[in-house]
Amino acid sequence: MKYVVAVFALLIALQHSALACLWDRDTPVDEASGMPEVVAVLTGRFERNPPLYYKMRLGRVARHLESHPGDLAAYDDAGVACDRLGMRDEAISWMDRKRIELEKLDVSQADVREHLYRYHANLGTFLVHRWIGEGADRERIDEVQSACDEIAKALEINPDAHYGREKYQLQAMKWIIDPPRAENVEDLPNFLGWSFQDIYGELTEPEEAEEAVRGLAGLVVLGNAWESVDVFHALNVALQRNSTGFARGRDGGRNSLAYFAWLRCLELVDSGRGSILPDAPTGKKLKALLPKPDFMKAELLLDPAYKQLRSEADDWHAQRLAFMSQRLEAGRHPDTDPSFWDGYTAQPAPELPSISVPEAYKTWNERRVMLVWLIIIGVPLLLAGFGIGVWIVRASKARSV
Repeated sequence: MKYVVAVFALLIALQHSALACLWDRDTPVDEASGMPEVVAVLTGRFERNPPLYYKMRLGRVARHLESHPGDLAAYDDAGVACDRLGMRDEAISWMDRKRIELEKLDVSQADVREHLYRYHANLGTFLVHRWIGEGADRERIDEVQSACDEIAKALEINPDAHYGREKYQLQAMKWIIDPPRAENVEDLPNFLGWSFQDIYGELTEPEEAEEAVRGLAGLVVLGNAWESVDVFHALNVALQRNSTGFARGRDGGRNSLAYFAWLRCLELVDSGRGSILPDAPTGKKLKALLPKPDFMKAELLLDPAYKQLRSEADDWHAQRLAFMSQRLEAGRHPDTDPSFWDGYTAQPAPELPSISVPEAYKTWNERRVMLVWLIIIGVPLLLAGFGIGVWIVRASKARSV
């Protein structure tokens, strides 16, 4: 780990049922802390809750709304809970009920407009999640168009919500409606629409690439894109573009993180996931279309680091779920129990490397030179030793004769 590139120490504030951001009571908590570090997004060390968490929340808010139908935030909680549980029709139904309540109110009021934004954002998300969850049937692509229309309305009301992540949600959905062809291409198309020339040329500013990284990371954490090949592929592209700032003497150098995104894509393909593009290949053929960041012998430096961070993230996630499940099954829920998290001690984040990119390259180069000298010196010595051994054996046989 200590030889891994220093870009992990920078820890920038960042946060197909994917391609979407959801709004419920947990969203402000995530956004209050900025966003999870991009390393956490790439390795899976961000909070995900078990189904019982959402089942209990759904039951409580449903009962609450029977006597408090004007509590607009509760409809979001109910809808997102249903979506997380795979109950997409029910999630959409909760938004229909919220719309009825919104129609009774003055839309010029700031709080009402905020809830109108959330209504459109959630409804668009639920519609595209339902389409993907039911097989992504392209004969029903009009459902994705309806979802796009809802997200566009949400952005008209609040274009900066979710740190602008819904811009990339909408971009991804339009990409689904009118997909590029994946046949006879060298690299898998990405919904950012950036080519190889865009990544390493002057067509996309690093600031735009960083905005894309933030938006895509948000789709992983606030949506459900942890298992989306297309989102991590786009992260790989955006991080490679953001890396060119290092070459220009800027505060960049994120190609190593792009390599992490590429490794996550490979993990997903190995688990049976694929691109949502209708003509995209699968398995080894799909892997061959995922552009691999070529950065200072990344395999030597980064493969062990990624494997360790992924293992640590899985352990952290399992520990958190075990703690939650024990209390949830006892009837306790963090929404209503202030002491729910008492006694919880999270595993500390692994110590991240602090060696700089030039130092990492120097270290790697020193090892390579050492290996070359070992070969230059070692092979002749080995051959000489083998020759001496053969001579001794022959001499011994000659004496015995």
